[in-house]
Amino acid sequence: MVHASFVPNDKRITLNKTNMKKLLSTMLAIAFCGICYAQSGDNQTGKILSAQMSQSISYQDTKSAPAMRWVCPEVEKYQDLLYSQRDDDYKVYANNIKNRIELFTNPEQPTDKYLLTQAILTIENPLYSTENLLNYISKWIKSSKKDWAKNLTIDIKEKRISAVANIFVASHATYVELFKVSVSPKLFIQLLEDNKLLVSFSTNSYKNGVYDSHNKLSRTLNEKISEVFPFVQKSSHKNTYAKAYVGTYTYFWSFIADLRNELNANFTKDTKMLSQLHYEYSRDSLRTKYGEPTKVIADQTSTPDINKELHFYESAQKFVFMGKTIDFKDIMSCEIVDDPQYIPGRSKTLGTGICIFGFGIGGAETVRTPDKTIHNYVVNVKIDNLGTPLIRIGTGQNEYKATEIASAFEYILRHQQSNNLTAKPQSRTVTRRRK
Repeated sequence: MVHASFVPNDKRITLNKTNMKKLLSTMLAIAFCGICYAQSGDNQTGKILSAQMSQSISYQDTKSAPAMRWVCPEVEKYQDLLYSQRDDDYKVYANNIKNRIELFTNPEQPTDKYLLTQAILTIENPLYSTENLLNYISKWIKSSKKDWAKNLTIDIKEKRISAVANIFVASHATYVELFKVSVSPKLFIQLLEDNKLLVSFSTNSYKNGVYDSHNKLSRTLNEKISEVFPFVQKSSHKNTYAKAYVGTYTYFWSFIADLRNELNANFTKDTKMLSQLHYEYSRDSLRTKYGEPTKVIADQTSTPDINKELHFYESAQKFVFMGKTIDFKDIMSCEIVDDPQYIPGRSKTLGTGICIFGFGIGGAETVRTPDKTIHNYVVNVKIDNLGTPLIRIGTGQNEYKATEIASAFEYILRHQQSNNLTAKPQSRTVTRRRK
């Protein structure tokens, strides 16, 4: 869970043979196959759960489960290493880092070397959906690390996020020129077995833009990392590439630290999975009380919410909305109200003529945008109950949904009236009005 292949001496970080073998195989897969970690057999990702598929987990168990923690001691270890080797002379700084961390060498092509950084986040108290986790990380990257947003892909089946970006890592000014260096690393985030999340970066070259005194790009140098300073001591632009070398490592570890901190702050509970389980728990509870619903009218949202659905139970003669259970016999009336917003059109004069009181003179042309009406439909249901005398169900601009809801209540009122012909007449109507 380190950068590359390490030379085993007293001043360099070492790994035991078993961990080294695993690490090298993972690195090879990342750098040359475009895949972080290939799991064999039918292994599943630890205790990763799906709210839709898991039959052994309940809403109550999930709600009371301890918060997840995302642990990665390598972050502090390598950030401290980078800090401890600091020097005012970046050439010394870069050499200090080089003496502790080597580039990764492809055994099949010894000249092909990569600056590779990777860490493993161990997930404590794991309880999450693979899809929810990867989508959350992807959303965070797109909002907080926008350089990666354009070329980012998610593979739910392979439990992987991959991306490529152009990242600025260093600049160095001389008397007549300014050097701006960027890298284009590959990023892989892979869920492994035993509840571990692998984060890996790899790159093997710099893009060095050279700007003149007017800040105009004069030329671009594309250099292999292994062929410039600090790996080639007599190379040109030593200060520039020393800063780029340190800056690349610093960026990679800062990214990993930010990701870990984000997950510890905002993904200690899989709230989307919890919402799904709460929905299923509430739905099953209603089914146990009143049987299968005759009709369910739901809002089309990505996250189901029992409080945004109308459940009608004809056999039990009840309907449920927003946590309230109402008897059919208590429904008095129903109406659809449209409270629209009118946006008047505007006149705009095009050309060089003169416009007075809406009339154009000369070569000008007056263009008027049409008036616009934004509908806002609300279904009002009056209830013969002092505790809940009125239920307002807003459908916004969706007239069809408002009509569907009103039709359900019209059916109930019509059958209530036919079943109570001998009862005292009540005002039970369905109407439509506009404000």
